Amino acid sequence: MADSRTSTGRRSDADVLVSPGALARMTAPVRSRMILGAAMSAASSVCALVPFVAVAEVVRLLLDSDPGTTVWIWVVVGVVAMVARSLLYGGALSLCHFADVDFVHLLRRRVVRHLRLLPLGWFDESGSGEVKKAVTDDVTRIHVIVAHLAGDLTSAVLVPLVSIGYLLTRNVPMTLLLLAYIVVVFAMAAPSMQRGYQAYMDEWNRAQGAVSTATVELVDGVEVVKTYGTSSAVFRRFDDAVSRLTHVAYLWTAAMGRPAAVINILFFPATMIAVVLGLGLLAVGLGWIDAVGVIPFLLVGVSLPSGYLQVAQLANGMRTAALGATHIDRLLSLPGLPDPDDPAVPADSAVRFDHVDFAYTDGVPVLTNISFELAPGTVTALVGPSGSGKTTIARLIPRFWDVSGGMITIGGVDVRQIPTPELLSRIAIVFQDAVVLTDTVRENVRLGRPGASDADVEQACRDAQIHQRIADLPNGYDTVLGSAEGHLSGGELQRVTIARAFLQDAPIILLDEATAHADPHSEVQIQQALNRLGAGRSVLVIAHRLSTIVHADQILVLDDGQIIERGHHDDLIAADGRYARMWAAQDSAAARAGAAR
Repeated sequence: MADSRTSTGRRSDADVLVSPGALARMTAPVRSRMILGAAMSAASSVCALVPFVAVAEVVRLLLDSDPGTTVWIWVVVGVVAMVARSLLYGGALSLCHFADVDFVHLLRRRVVRHLRLLPLGWFDESGSGEVKKAVTDDVTRIHVIVAHLAGDLTSAVLVPLVSIGYLLTRNVPMTLLLLAYIVVVFAMAAPSMQRGYQAYMDEWNRAQGAVSTATVELVDGVEVVKTYGTSSAVFRRFDDAVSRLTHVAYLWTAAMGRPAAVINILFFPATMIAVVLGLGLLAVGLGWIDAVGVIPFLLVGVSLPSGYLQVAQLANGMRTAALGATHIDRLLSLPGLPDPDDPAVPADSAVRFDHVDFAYTDGVPVLTNISFELAPGTVTALVGPSGSGKTTIARLIPRFWDVSGGMITIGGVDVRQIPTPELLSRIAIVFQDAVVLTDTVRENVRLGRPGASDADVEQACRDAQIHQRIADLPNGYDTVLGSAEGHLSGGELQRVTIARAFLQDAPIILLDEATAHADPHSEVQIQQALNRLGAGRSVLVIAHRLSTIVHADQILVLDDGQIIERGHHDDLIAADGRYARMWAAQDSAAARAGAAR
């Protein structure tokens, strides 16, 4: 029963079935403004076409023997339409972008608020990449739809339709000839492009996802990369992912590049002018149209295919947005920790595990029949090999996950019946890896109790034996951790997190191998601070160095998710069981290390 969490089975975009209603649900708060923006864009598209129609009519009239005042009417109409187009398009653009600002704000706030409800264990399983993808990448995918699609798609669809309608009023046979040319070109190239798109789009998304995952791994493992260079497995995975993405890009370009090039060449404005002139000569020769009648087709018909090309480009944006919306929708559908049916407040800080079973994945037990009590004012130590369930036990207390069987109580109250803020306020956790924010030392410590006075923060740091080191920093407590001036060693950062726990003043303390990465000097100071922190509290210690827990009130020895021994240090040594063998192995290793020095 390994202690490590199983994979969440996160799928790449290519493996996700797009939820047809997800995008509509995501954009619902700004839908009315998107519709209004689309309507304004539609009106601006019509106005954008009017000047070309006006020019065509002016030219046609000027070629008549007596144009009259109608020419000036068309001139005025063209100018007014240009002004109206600018105002309508600018208004639609502004409306959609303001809607997009609200959309991004509302959706990100909604996602973050939902994340607050999820079990803390979900973040352990999913990692920061999953959160970043939802809050940043997926929202950005949909943002393009809100800011641009309503207006651009409306324009791309409407302009060709209005153009065709106008050309039909000028000459039906000539319009049908022009449409026949466009249809033939699409019929030749579109099927090949569609096959290439279907063959490689999903593979492209999958390759992009692999590069994204490998990049995060590369950044997290940069020390390994710098140590072992390109021979490290982390770098090889990144290199393989990039190579795969490049290979797919070549295949996709080869599959779609030729038909796309054909379409672009045959629909290029210069080509379209030649086509319209050719079709015009044919129509004139057949007596379907006079030479003057070809002018509107030169001015309006040349740009007819551009709208349909834009629709094809927007289709990919729609799919990408739908994938982003589906991922966010799936995240929002994850159940949060259920609220207590009958909220209760614990009477004291006694923690009791009562026949607790737990599994991260159904059918794969991690803990089996765990029972023990963590009494106020006592220290309980968990020891055992890696993967035996030590960290899982500690993280079930603050409800990183809920138990699969049995019950955990604090002060006689099931932790599932304690409101989450109340539960977390009673538990201080010092992790094996120090967790600090890129903020001042003062604010990092103040996370333990927001609103605490500067004097309280300083006293907590004194208790954690880190005050003098902070005072020696260039800006003291106002030094930003992570900056050039705010560099602290791992042991010093650990004491900052211990100061946070002192400030929180919680009655239950969980220590997850807090001295594992400390140097000997820091370890002594950390251990002294931890001893002071645990005084009078219910303390659970996950220990790697057995020498640090010889005075614990009880020691629980775990193996394969079960408690196989329990008792005081001396009793366990006398029992000559697993603990005694672990003690002898560490004692022997320490002796060899001392001899080597």
